[in-house]
Amino acid sequence: MLELRHVSKSFGQKQVLQKISLHVANGEFVSVIGPSGSGKSTMFSLIGGLLEPDAGEIYLSGENITNKRGFISYMPQQASLFPWRTIMENVLVGQELQGKKDYERAKTMLERAGLGDVIHAYPHELSGGMKQRVAFIRALLSPQSLMLLDEPFSALDEFTRTDMQKWLLSIWEDDEQSILFITHNIDEALFLSDKIIILSVNPAEIKEVIEVPFKRPRDEELLLSEEFLQWKRRIMEVIQF
Repeated sequence: MLELRHVSKSFGQKQVLQKISLHVANGEFVSVIGPSGSGKSTMFSLIGGLLEPDAGEIYLSGENITNKRGFISYMPQQASLFPWRTIMENVLVGQELQGKKDYERAKTMLERAGLGDVIHAYPHELSGGMKQRVAFIRALLSPQSLMLLDEPFSALDEFTRTDMQKWLLSIWEDDEQSILFITHNIDEALFLSDKIIILSVNPAEIKEVIEVPFKRPRDEELLLSEEFLQWKRRIMEVIQF
């Protein structure tokens, strides 16, 4: 699916990423975690073709997509919905750009997300959690096979965040798209992921790749288990040293 091969990036004299190599398999949920300013969002910009690496190459399903756009779907930290478009019109944007709209699938996805009653509403009428669900469905409905999620739940309160994590897993486990997910939250990374990539501070290098051992499906009771807490301590140690 996605492969980064020895990717490096600098801004002026500042080296941000240094020889980053990683792999995301088909249907895999991979989280990237590291200190603030470690280059996680820069990595996403490189994968999305918004920036060109100084060195290295990026492949998707065997095709070199280095410095090319249109190969991934993306969900930012904020929902970034168009205020003048209805919820239905917002979730169809990705498909619309590709020249094909699947209204029935969009309606089904919105109903599964508990948004069936607001498909004709506008973003200002929705809560923060509802807007994030709309943004995720928009990314999911886009035709690209890889989704990049950049701390999509960071602005939500703890209760809403947990609900959104469980909802995301339930939708993803049915759809099985590949996901690369940025987070600063260790609990979130462990709860959601198949694999966690831990970055160092600038210049960012991969310190360790953690294969998450927990079976799916997962529920919130996992967060309080002794095994979960042991893995959390291990990841904290890797980040700090």
